Amino acid sequence: MLTRAHAGPETTEAKPRKRTRRDRQVAAHTKAAPPVPTPPLSAGSEPSLAEDDEPLAEVIPLGLFDPLEDPWRHK
Repeated sequence: MLTRAHAGPETTEAKPRKRTRRDRQVAAHTKAAPPVPTPPLSAGSEPSLAEDDEPLAEVIPLGLFDPLEDPWRHK
């Protein structure tokens, strides 16, 4: 078994499968469609880091949502 696995699949000269109409259409559309261009990066488009001197809002921690918890029971 290992000898057969090492040798690979048996070589049979099979006739290649004929491409369907849908296969030909997909290949034609793929060749005809241009690749999506990546937008050029400009030097001034980097986000500014902490240039605002405004105070940040107070963070209010929220509890985790538990779908199995009884909604009418208050802690």
